[in-house]
Amino acid sequence: MSMLQSANTLPDHGAEGLGRVAHGALASLSDALHGPRLFLGYNTLPDPPFPLVGYLHYDLDPRMAELGPARLLRIAADSMRAQPVPPKDAFDEGTRRMAAQMRVDAMVIVTWAKAFAPDQDESARALWANLAEGYYRDGDAETCVDARDAAVALAVDRAGAQLLLMAEREPSGQYAAPVRIEGEPYGELFGLLGEALDAQYGWTKAAFAL
Repeated sequence: MSMLQSANTLPDHGAEGLGRVAHGALASLSDALHGPRLFLGYNTLPDPPFPLVGYLHYDLDPRMAELGPARLLRIAADSMRAQPVPPKDAFDEGTRRMAAQMRVDAMVIVTWAKAFAPDQDESARALWANLAEGYYRDGDAETCVDARDAAVALAVDRAGAQLLLMAEREPSGQYAAPVRIEGEPYGELFGLLGEALDAQYGWTKAAFAL
């Protein structure tokens, strides 16, 4: 696992702790995104056991990082469910105390996307109309002349909240500051992300007898 990062001072995008960890995950990008990245969020729900909202980059097998986000999340959830619970003496007291203070509340997946502005471009308006009417096909966004490379963060918590942030990739290769995509986020990836979170929380609770 990577080092735990504090999100206490990050923008919350109107979503409190969930927004802070999603912002931190998306803002951690410093180069082109070549595959999905997975993050755990801690203490994002009310009454946290410790006053620190944080996030942790979930280190993936390089082969898993090459998968699409939907398949990655299915494999991650299955792997977490199948992971055996270690014996009670597997962790020292300090590790158990840390696990009790940093409660697994959320999960974020960061993946690539295409951004386009229907209010500024005719091809983008046509693409948006197809999307709204259910005619969108995989790859259509790539045909939009003014579509820009971007990264998106999809975030869920154990209370059922969902959030979508986006950061456009600038000509320099760096990513702009994350912004919230308004509207009610929905879709298959949010459901799969919730399943992976449930599996991770269940294992953590059992492993540390929380």
